[in-house]
Amino acid sequence: MIDKSKILACALLLLTTLPLTACVSVLPEAKAAPTVYRLSVPQSANETPVANTKVINIEFPQAPRALSGTDIVLSPDGRRLTAAAGATWAEPVPNQIRSALIDALARDGQITGVIPKGGRRVPYRLNMDVRRFEAVFDNGEELAPNAVVHINLTLTDTNSRQLIGTHTVSTNVRAGAKTVSAIVDAQDSATDKAMSDISAWLSGLVNP
Repeated sequence: MIDKSKILACALLLLTTLPLTACVSVLPEAKAAPTVYRLSVPQSANETPVANTKVINIEFPQAPRALSGTDIVLSPDGRRLTAAAGATWAEPVPNQIRSALIDALARDGQITGVIPKGGRRVPYRLNMDVRRFEAVFDNGEELAPNAVVHINLTLTDTNSRQLIGTHTVSTNVRAGAKTVSAIVDAQDSATDKAMSDISAWLSGLVNP
């Protein structure tokens, strides 16, 4: 006659001798945290009294969905878009572009750029439409890409809503290598060039 108690004891002994890895192998492996980048911030700005500068509301920039998040966007051919693996921007692209322009205006000292707030009357309003903000592998995926920034802008009079001017800025800087850090540096330089261009254009309109 089979002794059920002995069978149960043997089964328990077998379970206790199973390797620990058999119990934990179903758990997901830990993933490395992505590297987070941000555009550079000017080290210093001209300390021009605000009373002596024109003030412009910098509206939140519009952008396609692919350029609206924190992805560091790459393009293998100028048409298809993908995201750099293991790296992101610290803030969504539109937020960074608006901050970069406000910083550039402060650095140049001719205009004060502000974020719109209810109840504050500001004579001018700037709208930006971000069309491109990516690194293009225009010479093939084995060579360093070209960082591109392309933004359409309109400046209007806040009170009359009259269009004062339109402008398109397009800049590009070749990365020093095909690494993410080199691409970020090139994107940062292309952005700085674009912001300087916009600052000069705005100064010409509101400070004739």
